[in-house]
Amino acid sequence: MSGAEPSAGARPAASSKRELPSVRHIIDRTPRKFDVTTLPADMLRVYQSLEAKFGEEYGLLFLFQMRTAMELHRAWHMTLLTSKILQTTKDKFNLRMTWNLGVIRLKFRVEDGGFELHRRVPYDYDSEYQDLYMRVSEALCAGHISVHEALIFQSEIKKGLHTAKSGLFLRDFPGRLILYPFLASTCAVIFFGGQWRDAGVAAICGVAAGVAEYILSTVGGGAKILNALF
Repeated sequence: MSGAEPSAGARPAASSKRELPSVRHIIDRTPRKFDVTTLPADMLRVYQSLEAKFGEEYGLLFLFQMRTAMELHRAWHMTLLTSKILQTTKDKFNLRMTWNLGVIRLKFRVEDGGFELHRRVPYDYDSEYQDLYMRVSEALCAGHISVHEALIFQSEIKKGLHTAKSGLFLRDFPGRLILYPFLASTCAVIFFGGQWRDAGVAAICGVAAGVAEYILSTVGGGAKILNALF
């Protein structure tokens, strides 16, 4: 057997794994910043005032609260869940703001009524979309992401960057028209014990409701809020 054996007191050579720098040292972890110039004019004015008085983070947290309520409270049965999420964030970061979540109209007050913003939100239930907003809020309160990242995630969710293409097709019109007759007919049979004839009538009503909402959504502005009357 050739070669000298290592002495008993000799230490083994350091592994190459330890010699390599950590990935955390190689990757430039530059924090992302939310662009406040993309905000509506009224929200930007309130943010600028809050930033001047209480700092950037406080102003961004108010924006996060308001955007969360606007996108999460799009289904009437979501009122209690939305209020719970807003209250949790308010208590976590000591925000001085209140809100009133109506069926369509939402009111936000900050700094003892120094500012009050109103929004009209149309009914538009999307379980995946609203679940993503809820998860972002939970991650912020748990300290896993910063408020800048939370606002950026909200913008990306609204653009559909975290949703499969099939989900995007069904999320908005005209792809959504497929769901209306399917949901109406299956609900008529499963939940109300209807026959196939009832399912056909329900499907026709579903198509009519879908076409009406599609027309209102193409008008733009606040016309889609009229869908709540159907």
